[in-house]
Amino acid sequence: MDMKLTPWLVILLLLASTAIRFGDEVVHGFVGGNGIEPYSIVILIFALAYICISLDESGLLSYVAVHVTSRWGHDGRVLLLCFYALSCVMAVITNNDVVVLCLTPIICIFSDTTGADAEPFLIAMFIAANTASMALFIGNPTNIIVAEANNVSFLSYSAWMGLPFLGAAVAGIAVLYLTSMRKIPRAIAIDVTIRPRDMLRRFRQAVLGSVVLVSCLIALSVSSFFGVAVWIVTLPFGVAMLLIDAIIDLSTTRAMRTLESAPIPVTLSEPITYADVDASDIELQCAPAASQLAGSLSPTAIAEQPNKARIMYSARLRHRIVHGIHILDMRVPTVSAVLRRLPYGIIPFSLGMFIIVESLSEQGWTPRLAWLLKHMCPSTAAAVFIVGAVTSLACNVLNNLPMAILFSRALQHPIFAQVDDGSRRGAMFALIIGSNVGANFTLVGSLAGLMFQGIASQKKREIGYFTFMRWCAPVMVVQLAVSCAILVAELAVVK
Repeated sequence: MDMKLTPWLVILLLLASTAIRFGDEVVHGFVGGNGIEPYSIVILIFALAYICISLDESGLLSYVAVHVTSRWGHDGRVLLLCFYALSCVMAVITNNDVVVLCLTPIICIFSDTTGADAEPFLIAMFIAANTASMALFIGNPTNIIVAEANNVSFLSYSAWMGLPFLGAAVAGIAVLYLTSMRKIPRAIAIDVTIRPRDMLRRFRQAVLGSVVLVSCLIALSVSSFFGVAVWIVTLPFGVAMLLIDAIIDLSTTRAMRTLESAPIPVTLSEPITYADVDASDIELQCAPAASQLAGSLSPTAIAEQPNKARIMYSARLRHRIVHGIHILDMRVPTVSAVLRRLPYGIIPFSLGMFIIVESLSEQGWTPRLAWLLKHMCPSTAAAVFIVGAVTSLACNVLNNLPMAILFSRALQHPIFAQVDDGSRRGAMFALIIGSNVGANFTLVGSLAGLMFQGIASQKKREIGYFTFMRWCAPVMVVQLAVSCAILVAELAVVK
């Protein structure tokens, strides 16, 4: 079953068994509460996703990736470092999903043209994307959930998570470099026929998209001082990017249609006259039509007319929908391509998990988890390391998005609020670390992991669960320890 539909099957079973009520858990799961508002999180994710995917459709990200490959790709170990650094930078300014979508096929193409093993480069890219996604508020939906629930501003988030991200990034590449050294070739023959400039498909959208993304990040930083909701800041930029794409597409396709609609002179070799048409042919063609019309007036045919009318209406409706999509593809190709790639699956999945977490809260499980965490966090250091470890493992059981929702509710519960301020703050940021770094443990730890495996499989690169764990488990453990240690040091200094 598709992962995004699984929560709704659980919800239907709970409703059928009367374990939950539609008017309480289901409605409240949509509306939200305690600082977690599902609609605002979905708006924020989609606004940012449109900007980032539009940049990818322009070819800018592919241009940078191919440029890095052609410039530093002759030495395999240097190229591994370059791919890792590039993935980190791209994940910081966009998010981990965009990095996986963009770089996975490029690395596979690079492997096909050079004969180098793609596995270490794919793993390096994926680890870097999940690690760097903790750096900024917008890097991962789990960051947004936790920060929104605890009223953490964009600037405050960046200040706290900057050093843990850098520590985890350095630790990750160090462990990965040591464990993959034998599988990386020293010399690689680069295909010089693949030029970076060929990747840049839409120059104007690449430039304007970069301006929109940078402006959005600046606005998010400034909004921290005025208390404006993050989704209110990002939505106008997402709409602006959509309008820019639509205007450029319409102007480009209009010019193309003008050229294609230029009149083509047609010359007839012989004029057609009425004398060329035989009246007997007309009679022969009309006779079958008349008999068919008479047959259609029989009682059986008249009874079948409603069914035929419904079938014809459905066929016409399908034709109009397909024709409308085709017109959209022809008139605004960039907008159509971006809209097709938006993560629509996150809507039913996240809303369904919000409802399930609300059901757990109503049934008393959230207070139990809060009580357990309270007794596991006697000090700030214990809170950071224990919550970081528990959430890292939990996101590989629940997936990091529902895990972040569940633990955010538990950390907000009055039972856990009895711990000191340092432990509460440490547990909150440790939850963010666990939701990002923990996704480096197994492929099911995040939606990006499932997407990564799917794209790699399409490119005939089979990366199984145990192969992935063998590569990533040592990296994840070291990253978690280093980032949590840095967070403890930050909390000790700021205390």
